[in-house]
Amino acid sequence: MADLIIFAAFLSFVVFLIAGKYRKFAAVSGWCCIILNLWSELPAFISENNFLYPLLSLFALPFLIITTDRLFHEDPAVLRLSRTAAIATVIWAPFALVPLIGNWLIAIMVTLVVHVITALGHHPQLFAWDVIAENGFYNQIILSCTGILAMAMMLGIVFGEAGLSFRQAVRAFMFIVPMIFLLNLLRVAAVFIAVSDRWFAGFPDPTGTGDANFFWAHNVIAEGLALIFLFSLIWLLTRLIPVLGISAADIARSYRTAIFRIRARDSEIRDL
Repeated sequence: MADLIIFAAFLSFVVFLIAGKYRKFAAVSGWCCIILNLWSELPAFISENNFLYPLLSLFALPFLIITTDRLFHEDPAVLRLSRTAAIATVIWAPFALVPLIGNWLIAIMVTLVVHVITALGHHPQLFAWDVIAENGFYNQIILSCTGILAMAMMLGIVFGEAGLSFRQAVRAFMFIVPMIFLLNLLRVAAVFIAVSDRWFAGFPDPTGTGDANFFWAHNVIAEGLALIFLFSLIWLLTRLIPVLGISAADIARSYRTAIFRIRARDSEIRDL
């Protein structure tokens, strides 16, 4: 089911990028698929005690409603945001849909993670081609562990800007991809070591499983630092490509105006 949703998002956004007059309908379809894919994965996130994505899902529906409304009004800022999402989806979807490509990237990550963990004085075992084990902890490396989604999102932000020069595009690519790949590699290695060595054994256990090491290492610390890094990277990109900052301000203004308009409409209805 997830593959069908991802493929539908990919197809919708491809149509959006090449369509003319009716591109807003393709954009709405693409956004709907993104939100539907997020909701379809909620049971897995909840079972893993991941709170970030369930939190995002709470805002997904109002975001989709406002985005759809602004797209039907041909809002330039929201069309630009949709272009960003389209490019990110076109970059990421092949890795998610084609096992040969996705598994190739996972295999590279597994090999490098084993080398990094070993260099730090540990003795990981390759239990399977995508599973690393030590001290009774078995860690399966999946596509989300490779950083490809973060790379796609950042490249979408940059390449979604219509006035980007070739020089800026190359500089941004060389800035984004190696940095995210390297830091993600260190993140995966650090989480593995933290969990296998039980760094957080004395921390509170909100999971109720008796072992909250993975929760604190991955769901709290690693994901929290990843968010800080991504926001910092966006800020650095606006310094490298100033027009990105202007575009971000336009998008924020468009959504803020839409929210104020909805609140004003609700206030008028209550006064009737």
